[in-house]
This record gives sequence, structure tokens and C-alpha cells, in this order.
Amino acid sequence: TFSFFSFFAEASSQLNVCGRAPLNTKIVGGVDAAPGTWPWQASLQRPSSPPHFCGGSLINNLWVLTAAHCFDTNDTTGLTVILGRQDQGGSNPNEVSLNISRILCHPDFNVSIVNDNDICLLELSSGVTFTDYIAPVCLAADGSTFNSGIINWVTGWGATSFGGGSSSSGVCS
Repeated sequence: TFSFFSFFAEASSQLNVCGRAPLNTKIVGGVDAAPGTWPWQASLQRPSSPPHFCGGSLINNLWVLTAAHCFDTNDTTGLTVILGRQDQGGSNPNEVSLNISRILCHPDFNVSIVNDNDICLLELSSGVTFTDYIAPVCLAADGSTFNSGIINWVTGWGATSFGGGSSSSGVCS
């Protein structure tokens, strides 16, 4: 039996291999990131156009953490995770594409309640080898407290202007 909640305690034990990010203050209107800057950034892809539909974070060699609102069903048919990708529109020599074998979403997620329990785990079909361009993100330890003023990062291929009017093909921070 898989326990959604106990999984995070196990994943956080990988602190010896998880990444750290440099300081920056931008979210929307961010700057293009150099290859390998965000080695945990995942691109979730489907066989339609455009293929990229959501982002995620690699949390160990077999699991990606993402948002539950990205999925209508637990059907993994045609879904892939791209790791090591720098640019959605160009050549990506450091990337690896893996199938998703299982989608596990929080049991209390409800699409009509916008921000509650909006979390899923994606099990990869095979383990990924860590490189300079593919590595797990650090997860907070159980019981961590985040006071106001704590600096965090947002990365991905998203809006580069307020209101989402445009999108960056390269990973931004």
C-alpha cells in the first residue's frame, strides 16, 4: 500500500543530493536561466499541441511533484516527463524523456476549491540518473516553519508578463 503522506518523509531524506538555487527576486517577468540552474524542473508533456501542459519538480530518481489541477484523470496514456530541458522550442542535448507509470493525487483535492490539496506525485517508468542538468529539489523537513520574508523560488515555462499574455520557451526564474 502506498501512503501519500509518508512518502514525503522518505523523499526528504535525500538532502545530500538535492539542489540549491541562487538568489533572485523575479517571478512574472523573470529572466532566462542558464542550463543546469534548475536541475529539478520538469516539463509535463502530452501528445497534443502544445505538448507542454504543466511543470513539476523532481524529488528523487523516481518521483515528480506537481499540481493536481494539471490532471483530469489518473490515465497516464501518452504522458511523459522531460527532465534536463532548457528550452521548449530548441535543441536540448541534456534532456531525458520518461513515461509516467502512475499518478497519485491528494485524496482531498477538489478542483472547485482552488488552492486546497492541489498536489500530485508522478511515478516515473524508470529511475533517472542524476547529472549536472538533472537533480532533485530539496524538500522541507517535517515540521518546518516558514516565516514571512523567507525567500523562495518559482521556476518554469510560464507567463513572462502580468496576466499571462506571453510565454517563455526557455526555463525562467
